[in-house]
Amino acid sequence: MKAAVRWVRTHESLSLLIFLWLMGMAYTLPTFGVGAIWDSDYLNYWFAPRAVRAGINPYDVVSYRNYGLSFFPKGNPPQFNFTYPPHSLFLFWPLSYLSAYVSYAVWDALSLTAFYFAAKRVLPKGLPTLIAVLSPATVLCLNFGQTSLLAGALFLMAAGGSGVAAGLLTFKPQLGFLAAPLLLLKGRKPVFVAVAVTIFLIIASQLAFGHWKDFLDHAGEYQAGQIFDEERKNIWYIIGTTPAMGYGRLGFAIYLIVATIVLSRNFNIWTAATATFLISPYGFHYDMSVACVGFVLLIYSYWARMPLWQRLIASLAYLAPIIVQFGTWWVPPIMLLGLFVQTQCFPGVQLTWKRGRIVIAAVNERQSLHVS
Repeated sequence: MKAAVRWVRTHESLSLLIFLWLMGMAYTLPTFGVGAIWDSDYLNYWFAPRAVRAGINPYDVVSYRNYGLSFFPKGNPPQFNFTYPPHSLFLFWPLSYLSAYVSYAVWDALSLTAFYFAAKRVLPKGLPTLIAVLSPATVLCLNFGQTSLLAGALFLMAAGGSGVAAGLLTFKPQLGFLAAPLLLLKGRKPVFVAVAVTIFLIIASQLAFGHWKDFLDHAGEYQAGQIFDEERKNIWYIIGTTPAMGYGRLGFAIYLIVATIVLSRNFNIWTAATATFLISPYGFHYDMSVACVGFVLLIYSYWARMPLWQRLIASLAYLAPIIVQFGTWWVPPIMLLGLFVQTQCFPGVQLTWKRGRIVIAAVNERQSLHVS
């Protein structure tokens, strides 16, 4: 017993992470399970390519829904709503030839594997990869069959300088637009590669599938309308993590301005991941795996130097994918404070506007790293 207490005191930050991780698993794992395919988000990724092969426009909500209901129960109708751009079909197309549940399992396995290896590259020695990768957000993402783990892997690779990964990440624009500045910090060549890959994917997908105009119309009208429509987003109040979902247009505008100012003081991979849920109108608890890794690193590396209130905020931010299930309005203030704490610790760059141009200045690591 004394040895255990001594270990906890010696490894205070790791002990806390283990405790937070156990809390997260205790809350998310009991509800984990594969239900009916029509109740999962993965349904649209598997079914949209099938609809395209049948000549159905997946961005025509009525036609797509009617086609889907010819295959699935009408008593408890699924949410037929394909929200991704046409070049995402290159990703989903091969898996659509598999049976639904096999495809679901393969998708989750490939997504988790990609995220595991991408995250492992950025973790410090001594921090167990399992604790960083298998966060509450990751479990929720696997349960929903969502795309966030693969998008998170591409985000981490893009932040490391991969222009190809940045180009591929455009299938999920709310992460892609913050990966671009991170890529720019690596030099011009990765940016040119990312632009070339993006243009190639857009042209190739238009030739292969078409529907780019339909996608833009759908995103600008139907999908955007859902974000701010109070009658449509009841479920989003317990899974949505952005100010737009919790506070509406005015709240979104306020958080957007404040978060952008804070982010500009220290822009790095982890502050960018956190800011995504403050300056984008669209984000859910299952999208937060990269942000959770950032707060794991914050706790592990800077715990000893953080004041009590910063420790509390870092811990709450890690648990944000769970906290949102008690109301989405709790998450934006936690993430904004978490963003501020990250700017006080992680190294990065400061962005300022002087004489008509952006000036970039290095922000050094402000506190000592954890010593194992």
